[in-house]
Amino acid sequence: MAGAALAVPGLVGDGGLVRLAPNLGWRYVDVPALLAGHPLAAPVDGIPPLVVDNEANLAALGELHAGPPGSASFLHITGEIGIGAGIVLDGVLYRGARGWSGEIGHIPVQPQGRPCRCGGQGCLERYAGQEAILAAAGLAGADLPADTAATRLADLAGAGDPAALAALADAGTALGVAVSGVVNLLDLDTVVLGGGYAPLAPWLRPPVVEEISRRVLTAAWSPVTVRPAALGARSAAVGGAASVIRRIVERPVGWLATSSTSGSTARGTTASPC
Repeated sequence: MAGAALAVPGLVGDGGLVRLAPNLGWRYVDVPALLAGHPLAAPVDGIPPLVVDNEANLAALGELHAGPPGSASFLHITGEIGIGAGIVLDGVLYRGARGWSGEIGHIPVQPQGRPCRCGGQGCLERYAGQEAILAAAGLAGADLPADTAATRLADLAGAGDPAALAALADAGTALGVAVSGVVNLLDLDTVVLGGGYAPLAPWLRPPVVEEISRRVLTAAWSPVTVRPAALGARSAAVGGAASVIRRIVERPVGWLATSSTSGSTARGTTASPC
């Protein structure tokens, strides 16, 4: 195995230090150090055995490399434990000056609204995050795992459950308000609903499109495409694998040396007399 990647819903600094992940209760968690005694891959010169990155960024990379042909600039939004966004501009992931871009979940949509774990008020997460949608749909005490909560909501909405439909409509409206601000700022032509939002796209997309149509200055002559992620909830996993491969491509000497050594050892073992 060439390496491993860990997607974290929070701010990840140099060397894999998770500076803040409010929904996990993490502050200054050195993930590589914690896992140092449990190697996930054989050491390769120039390639870290564990890549730690923001979950939304990895998901955007996955969609960029494995998604359908289309715009080279898009906003990829994931909604599970929290809400994060990966911003791709001209085919390149935009990380910001310090690598912490895309925290769309903490854009206020109700400035004096519900308190958020980040310390702010009225953050998008508190209205369109998975926890908020489940609560509004009457599933606050259901204790559903993140990977099945979206499926449960989709089943209820598909069956016409009024509470689930209202919860998704309200979440889509809040999401559309935040997305409109990003589109106005960056002039993006595509918004991708990924992670837990992908299976809920049939119900989230209409209010998001409605808000974009109302709030984006150029919407009348330059419509914005809103679509579910082609990879669904697998985007971050694919992006994580791609990030490891990219490091090998950028610095192939260590990997080639390891492969050569392994091949020589295998050939030597095969040729040895019994």
